Amino acid sequence: MKFVNPRNAPESNVRVPYWDANRTAGLIGAIPPAKLVNDLQDEILKVITQAGLTPDPADPTQLWQALSLLLAQVVAGVSPPITVAPGIIAMHGSTIPPAGWLKCNGQAVSRTTFAPLFTVIGTAWGAGDAVTTFNVPDFRGEFVRGFDDARGIDAGRAFASFQDWATAAPKTTTPTRINGAGATIGMTNASNPSKVGFARPSKTGESVTGQGYDSSGSGNELDGLNVVTGDAETRPRNLAAMFIIKT
Repeated sequence: MKFVNPRNAPESNVRVPYWDANRTAGLIGAIPPAKLVNDLQDEILKVITQAGLTPDPADPTQLWQALSLLLAQVVAGVSPPITVAPGIIAMHGSTIPPAGWLKCNGQAVSRTTFAPLFTVIGTAWGAGDAVTTFNVPDFRGEFVRGFDDARGIDAGRAFASFQDWATAAPKTTTPTRINGAGATIGMTNASNPSKVGFARPSKTGESVTGQGYDSSGSGNELDGLNVVTGDAETRPRNLAAMFIIKT
């Protein structure tokens, strides 16, 4: 509510705080106008009735009861209701989606039953049967990348498009030599290397093949390595969660 100035305060368009009387100094205390008390009671009654309580003059705890009830409804998402717009995608900690959500598993769903979702995403993730159904996104086993939207980092991508895995080329193309029994220690430029790579002894099915030995100094030096290593994909450490979409 709007602050109500004391009745005996100077005329002002800004808030004038109330003050105590000072008999020694002959100062009269601030005089509250009727509007202040009326407005205050109205505000309290609004809170009590909004919580569903019936005002009881004999109960001095009703304001606290009302605030407790209203706060509990806010926490529970009842009042005001917590709404999530159709098409919002989130990760869920269970394989069973909550009410009002669907798994992002590529399934075809009804354009009528899920009309609000269809209005938002249309056929971006699949047209279904092109008549009565449409598809939700299929994020099973996939990483999600932000749509480039003309930024130029992932240029040429259409929204909702799939992108296969890839391994970036080395940032340098400078050839290197891995010294063997030569007198020099370390890595120096090689004359004609072909491949350079690595292998992890703890991984089965990996091998290293030397190619192109050169004679330098007192020993032979390896120009290149042919390495059979790695898994079926390139990936960071990760955890598996369920992607869901709001209907």
